Amino acid sequence: MNVKLIKHNGVTKVEINGEIIEPLSFKSFRPTEKNISDFAKAGVKLFSILSSGLYSILGVPYSLYGESWVGDGGYDFEKVDRQIDLFLKNAPNCYFALMIQLDTREWFLKENKNVPNSFTNLSQMASDETWRTAAGEYLKAVLTHTEEKYGEQFYGYFMLCGTTTEWFSNRDYEETHPIKEKAYQQFAGDETIKIPTKEERELDGNIAFVTNQNLVRYRTFHHELIAESILYFARVAQSVLKHKKLLGVYFGYLFELDGPRLWNDGHLAYEKVFTSDDIDMISSPSSYSFRDYESTSAFMVTYDTLNIRNKLYYLEFDHITHLAPQFIEGHGIPGYASKFKDEAETIEVMRRDFILCAAKGAALWWFDMFEGWFYSDGMMNEIAKMIQISEYLGNIPQHSCSEIAVFAEGESLYHANKNAKLNTDLLGYERGELAKMGAPYDLYSICDLQKEVATSDRYKLYIFLDSFQIPESDKRFIEEKLKAKGKNILWIYAPGYISETGYSLSNLCELVGMTIKENPLKENSIQFENKRYGFQNTLTPSFYVEDETASTLGTFDSGKTALAYQENGKGNLFYSACGRIPAEVFRKVASLSGVHLYSENNVPVYVNDTILGVFAPKEGTNLYLSQDCTLTELFTQKTYLTKDKTIEIDGETRAKLFLIEKKGKKNHE
Repeated sequence: MNVKLIKHNGVTKVEINGEIIEPLSFKSFRPTEKNISDFAKAGVKLFSILSSGLYSILGVPYSLYGESWVGDGGYDFEKVDRQIDLFLKNAPNCYFALMIQLDTREWFLKENKNVPNSFTNLSQMASDETWRTAAGEYLKAVLTHTEEKYGEQFYGYFMLCGTTTEWFSNRDYEETHPIKEKAYQQFAGDETIKIPTKEERELDGNIAFVTNQNLVRYRTFHHELIAESILYFARVAQSVLKHKKLLGVYFGYLFELDGPRLWNDGHLAYEKVFTSDDIDMISSPSSYSFRDYESTSAFMVTYDTLNIRNKLYYLEFDHITHLAPQFIEGHGIPGYASKFKDEAETIEVMRRDFILCAAKGAALWWFDMFEGWFYSDGMMNEIAKMIQISEYLGNIPQHSCSEIAVFAEGESLYHANKNAKLNTDLLGYERGELAKMGAPYDLYSICDLQKEVATSDRYKLYIFLDSFQIPESDKRFIEEKLKAKGKNILWIYAPGYISETGYSLSNLCELVGMTIKENPLKENSIQFENKRYGFQNTLTPSFYVEDETASTLGTFDSGKTALAYQENGKGNLFYSACGRIPAEVFRKVASLSGVHLYSENNVPVYVNDTILGVFAPKEGTNLYLSQDCTLTELFTQKTYLTKDKTIEIDGETRAKLFLIEKKGKKNHE
């Protein structure tokens, strides 16, 4: 069986024995004949099967099929086979991905006294060689068994570990443990060094950056340990798979983990995993912060870092549909309060997530978590329609048309105080505002900056969200490849402020291109036109612009310039002293940068060079194209003609996906 990822018409697809498969999939903790066959009949060809004998964080079993890892070197794969046989029976001619949980079992914890449970305290257990070896042997055994018995039906595998199977170290809160401390001493090359105390780790929320270099080093270790553990097991898996099947994990939730959780859970070293040749697939749920009916939908990860490396990103639709129960086996299901009120709302948000994925070329799976969440003809008909649309679009070339490149990173955050909410304000929150600015954007990690894609002529505006520490090579690249070519750049808060020798205001000024000073008033709220925005905390340090060559766009209450821009050849350099930038400011910056705006009233749009998606307000909206064209709405097949490059659409159905047919171009022939 030959499985690989390919770029087909510009979009990542799964190719199996020469057949191109749309990466639209199904997963459930409670697979049944009905939900498997329903999704298969709708046209889904890829299914995930979870093998686990452990209990979820809710206190109920992940799987009802029992434990396959029953002792040291002891395996009971009949538990795996029975579940696989259920899928083979009800989804014939389909392909499967086995999800394998690597966490410590109860028997392991009894045999190995005083070791942490990896499900709750992953970072404390990650370097334990006894567990790594045993879990690695289990991984090889289950892969070998599945490949030998069902190899022609399996297209890939997912490695699960840590809290909620997403490689979270959720319950140790960076706390020390003898296993972890020994590994840290080896990492630091110092047998006497200690993991920072809770008092050293937990700083006042108004302090932006840490000064304790042992804390910076420890946080680097904490995150790299978890990333390296993923890569360790990936190497073990590839010793069996030989890269002939796809291998994936849930990881890299840079934009989703709010406040201290991003530091505690250990996802900051995601670049090591995203760029590894041993990893083919990354998954995450659709953002919990942007799944409400009136929201925008969003990714948790730097999607385009994966896209340019031909890796598959699965967005998981695990929303609380209108059919979802409040309880499972007596335990409350988290998020029930956000349950959609009826089928119409559920379908609108299903469409919105699908449109987001379609515009970006991402994969999608529907998660019938505890069974019955999709048991309606209307929802299954909708899924069948989405699969048909996806197959139709698969025959049409699609590429990014974004004129904005957004860069984020994890490594600068090693220097940030985890209680300052910088990640929440600069990363998590901004997804919704960027979605509403009226223009599409590509979302990269800083490791992509010097790649050729970053200098695309398409890009007119570069936004750096959290680049507090910038290597000299990246600085030179920005000067020579971006500023020198007149590119527009938006910097936020403290770019380049952290240097190898400490904090450097001169570095910040040089990077931004304006004279910036530290603000003794420590202001955190900026007035821009009729909008006020700023950090949640009153952070130290605080900055303002004092430069006669800069034009003021927004001010602090003191009157000091806090949002400004300066002409830079053919482009502009922008600076905002605070995060939580609203869509109106992003739109102003984009407009001054010459970026085409498809919407001007905070309506989320999802665009590539072939399709235009929108989540319209109930009262309708106008959309603006770069030229007159014909638009076909793919869910209804209704045709729209632009007039003066504008179309007026109703809000009878909120989520709309248009095929763009420009004059003289039949892109769907």
